[in-house]
Amino acid sequence: MNSSKELFHLFPALETERLLLREILPSDAESIFKLYGNQAVMQYRGAPVFVLGGEAVELEAKFRQQFVAREGIRWGLSLKGKEEMLIGTAGIRSISWQHLRAEMGYELDPQHWNKGLMTEALTEITRYCFQALKLHTIEANIAPANLASARVLEKLTFVKEAHFRENWYYQGWWDSIIYTLHNNNPVQQSSSKK
Repeated sequence: MNSSKELFHLFPALETERLLLREILPSDAESIFKLYGNQAVMQYRGAPVFVLGGEAVELEAKFRQQFVAREGIRWGLSLKGKEEMLIGTAGIRSISWQHLRAEMGYELDPQHWNKGLMTEALTEITRYCFQALKLHTIEANIAPANLASARVLEKLTFVKEAHFRENWYYQGWWDSIIYTLHNNNPVQQSSSKK
């Protein structure tokens, strides 16, 4: 077991130049529903768009349970000065403490696309995962058509390592592109707009 697991007693709030990355709370269910109920947000997720408010409540509980079980951390993204409203979420899941590896996931309200906000958030999350949790590898699994997500990962110096054909089924077969970043590949520390 890794001693970094001891960090999971209090949820780690993080900050960037423009964002507060905070714990997702039951009171955020409406914002989560807005995100996961948006077809543009869900286009490349290979999962159904939310149609019932209860789905958001269940997802918030799942994020909380992952943290309690030390299996993942999902931050809510809020603009500074508007902390009560989530504009996205981002974090890691499927942490392997034996191999010091985790999978990254994220989404952002389309009103805030193309402003460098997700790059800013993921830069800070990556820094936390490598410095505080001492992870060795962060992996991101994206759909090949998700070019915006690929650009964000490449800005963070993630490397495309694999293209799996038809390895995910949701209303048809999906391919997956795997990007990885290793702790020996330094991340840009600047969280400025890109």
